[in-house]
This record gives sequence, C-alpha cells and structure tokens, in this order.
Amino acid sequence: MDEEKKENRRQFLAKGLMGGGLFASAVLLIKHGFDFIFPGDAEAKKRKLLVGKVDDIKVGEAKEVTYGENDLFLVRTDEGFKVFSAICTHLGCKIKWESYRNRFYCACHKGIFSANGEVISGPPPRPLDEFEVEIEGNLVYMWMNESNRGLS
Repeated sequence: MDEEKKENRRQFLAKGLMGGGLFASAVLLIKHGFDFIFPGDAEAKKRKLLVGKVDDIKVGEAKEVTYGENDLFLVRTDEGFKVFSAICTHLGCKIKWESYRNRFYCACHKGIFSANGEVISGPPPRPLDEFEVEIEGNLVYMWMNESNRGLS
C-alpha cells in the first residue's frame, strides 16, 4: 500500500510539473505572439559613437567613417556637422564624396546628393539617411539605433 501511495505521489508530481510547464509555455507563446502582432511604441535603444574631432574637418569637407559594416560620412557644413549613411537610397550602392563639387555621388546610377544629403538629381527616391549629431568639446558623436544600427 505504501508503494501505491509513492507511485501516486510521483504521478501527481510529474503531472503537476508537466501541466505547469505546458501552462507557462502557452502563456509565453500568447504574450510573444501578441507583442509580435501589436508591437509597442517603445523607443529603440541608442548608442553614442565617436565619429571625429571638430578640428579635423573644415567647412565643406567630409570624412568617411566605418563602424563594423556601416559606412558613414561626417560632413561639416556652414550649419554645423552632419552624419549620413554612405549607402545610396536608390539601390544600396556605396556613394562617394566629391569635394571639388561639394556633393555626394553614386556612380552606379548617377545619383547626386547635396552636402546636406538632399537628392539633387538621378533616381534616388529620398535623401540620404541622416543621424543625430552631438558635439562635446572637440569631439563629434553620433547616435545610432541598437535594433537596426540606424541604417535602412
């Protein structure tokens, strides 16, 4: 009789733990499914990255900066510093800075962007992706989203 009670207790515990695990799994599945279908408006985490020094770039100049696989341009205009993606918004080709013309140029499809990242001519459908810039002392920083690294 004691053996029957032990087996019943074991069975009870096994069934209870299995049922609890299945219940917890179902709750998590429903929660994550709901979060996937209805994403929140939570702001993406941002990283502050050093991209250059104020004294290193004169007005009208641009400096190419690379972070991992992200190619960027730090530009100093009359209004201040700007950071742009070095990827053309047309088909994702890499752009070049033409200092003698004070513009960005995509050789693949002849896309031309101003020093402010605006489309001047060619097929690009929108301006270059721009990042928030912050100056601290002599250092120029940019803010990049963690989720997508700020690039489209």
